[in-house]
Amino acid sequence: MERARRDLSEVYSRLFDHRPVVQAEIRYFVKEFEEKRGFREQRGLENVNSMIEELGSQSILNASEGLSRNIPTVLPRLEAAIQITNRIQQKEQAADQSNQLQASRESRKAEWEAFVKEQHRKAAEVDEEHTKAADWLTQQYAAMEKDLAKFTTF
Repeated sequence: MERARRDLSEVYSRLFDHRPVVQAEIRYFVKEFEEKRGFREQRGLENVNSMIEELGSQSILNASEGLSRNIPTVLPRLEAAIQITNRIQQKEQAADQSNQLQASRESRKAEWEAFVKEQHRKAAEVDEEHTKAADWLTQQYAAMEKDLAKFTTF
């Protein structure tokens, strides 16, 4: 029974106890990255980190100095640009208004010409009716004079 228990314990440790395998992997990992490479990656990362910090502080100083030098000249230029754009916008609005006025004038001119033509047509109709009426009256009076002439000669 004792022998079976030892065999069972050995089988159990081979199948389910992974500590020796994990320890071997850990030793390999440590050996690979600490002993063989000699902390090269760590030193490289530290160097990169220090360069970034130096560049960051220098860049911030350079940027703040550049801003303090250039902002006083940028503001007047910006104001001048705003004034120019306002003038351009006013000219465009004036052009739009003049275009609208021109279109309005042209439409009123066309309406006036149509009105004048209509008035001429109506005047021609009235003149024609007047001429017809005058001719009719002339004929009526001529007929009446003939009739009157008949009665007065008796």
